Amino acid sequence: MFIIWKTRELHSPSFALLFCLSVSDFLVGMVGQPSFVAFKIAELKENFSAYCNLRIVRFFCGWITAGVSFLTLSGVCIDRLLALTLHLRYKSIVTVRRALIFVTAVWMLWSMWTISKFWIGDKWHIVSATLALLPVVITALCTFQIFKIARKHQRQLNQQNLRMGNEQNGTVDVLKCKKSAVTVLYIYGLLLVFYLPFLAVMVVETRTGYTQSLKIAYDYVATVVLINSSVNPFIYCWRLKQIRLSVKKMISFGH
Repeated sequence: MFIIWKTRELHSPSFALLFCLSVSDFLVGMVGQPSFVAFKIAELKENFSAYCNLRIVRFFCGWITAGVSFLTLSGVCIDRLLALTLHLRYKSIVTVRRALIFVTAVWMLWSMWTISKFWIGDKWHIVSATLALLPVVITALCTFQIFKIARKHQRQLNQQNLRMGNEQNGTVDVLKCKKSAVTVLYIYGLLLVFYLPFLAVMVVETRTGYTQSLKIAYDYVATVVLINSSVNPFIYCWRLKQIRLSVKKMISFGH
């Protein structure tokens, strides 16, 4: 968050989304994970007064922060597809202001939906499972399109290079396209690894109801979802050269 905030070269829509993702991941680690641990400790110690209060805190903090992180990740994938399809129009259509408006809307709508649990009751999990599967499908379609565009660009540039005898510019463009595609693949792969087990348990609950086995399963899959926010920063430092160099520069300056 500090690096994106302080580095003027990173003030773009894509990095604005990464900044917002970092904020939600930070809140997962600072609020979501501790509230989950405190809730489980109260349950194990049979402190029912603390258990009830912490369960409410854990529910809101966990669902809101992890849910926003999940939806923002999908937004990052969509942004990469727009960058490849809009070309020169991308900068005029996708702006930092619009990226921030998108994330603000995600926070507000998902928070309102989480609060609606009190009024909707048991059917809330059924609708939530459906809503959560929608971004997974959208992200899958975006990832497929990105790879399709990357392959198309590579074929076109290879043919052009054969005719023109100039490989340098085409190679650079193809490498950029490939790198975006591979980065999105990592994002989507991690999204599935960390969130799909949780979604699967939610789907099972809609069919069987809340059982003791599902309660245990929720503890495990919720832990996996929370771990995702700790992994995201390493993925972006690894895949994005601008972030990686800024981190190294900051660490060197600190020493």
